[in-house]
Amino acid sequence: MKIKAGGTVNFIIAGFHLVVVYGNSKGPQDIAISVTVPPQGAAMPPLIDDASDRVYRGIDPTVLQDRVEVVHFPDPGRYLVICGVLPHFNDGMYGYVEVIP
Repeated sequence: MKIKAGGTVNFIIAGFHLVVVYGNSKGPQDIAISVTVPPQGAAMPPLIDDASDRVYRGIDPTVLQDRVEVVHFPDPGRYLVICGVLPHFNDGMYGYVEVIP
């Protein structure tokens, strides 16, 4: 996806997913998948909690599943967006937002 700096992306989420956005220096191979937290009060898969270069972490999916999360991208760059549910990320659920000047 490509947007202009200062724009937003609406992530429409259905079910058990966690939007996590990382800055320019992070690629999927750089995600510390050993750093996790358990979901709040549920027997669900762990959630990735790698804070290094993280610019946005969405709502815990055990709290609210079907939702829209609006993420603002003020600066140009290439942002990695992952599903922070560990098995989803391991299955390749990630992409990029290109923010142009």
